[in-house]
Amino acid sequence: MKIETRIASLLSAVLHPLVMPTLGLVILFNLNTHLVYSLPGQAKKFILLIVFVNSAIAPIISILLLKKAGFIKDVMLDERSERMLPLLLSAVYFFITYFLLRKVSLPSIIYFYIIGAALLVLLSLLVTYRWKISIHMVSMGGVTGFLISIALLLRVDMDFLLMITFLASGLLATARVKLNAHDLPQVFAGYAMGVGVMLILFLYLRG
Repeated sequence: MKIETRIASLLSAVLHPLVMPTLGLVILFNLNTHLVYSLPGQAKKFILLIVFVNSAIAPIISILLLKKAGFIKDVMLDERSERMLPLLLSAVYFFITYFLLRKVSLPSIIYFYIIGAALLVLLSLLVTYRWKISIHMVSMGGVTGFLISIALLLRVDMDFLLMITFLASGLLATARVKLNAHDLPQVFAGYAMGVGVMLILFLYLRG
């Protein structure tokens, strides 16, 4: 395997859609904002645990069970048709996450983030019915849109962090094309949808 392919595979694994929702919250909880200080440490751990279990662990288990039952052939979900059921289940898990977190009083930004993630999964499901959009770039775009939104809403300086995020987004898009997982329109469309949905949700619908 060429070094470029190995790097592309590593990037795709590190910035996998299953870890991005949790990563977004980890970044939020490490910012110097009043929102972060208003949440006890135990509350942050509880939120991260719920989100990680429902957005990463539960989907992984579901994919493994679907493969064992013969509904899908490959856990990598390279075939567009095999992504439908896992995406539907992921959307269900996000809505479960939302309703679990609603049982406690949390800043509205967290609720909107979970709803935004659920909407992105549902939109990805609809698009995937006809076209193989890049789920990697949808999730990366969602986190990017989320960070831009909280930078504006919480008035926190995140220029350096956003620069790193844009760089990582470009590298991930290149990796997905390098691995022949997607073409340029698919990665651009995924990223634009992720960023756009989060910005619209936070900056126009939230208020």
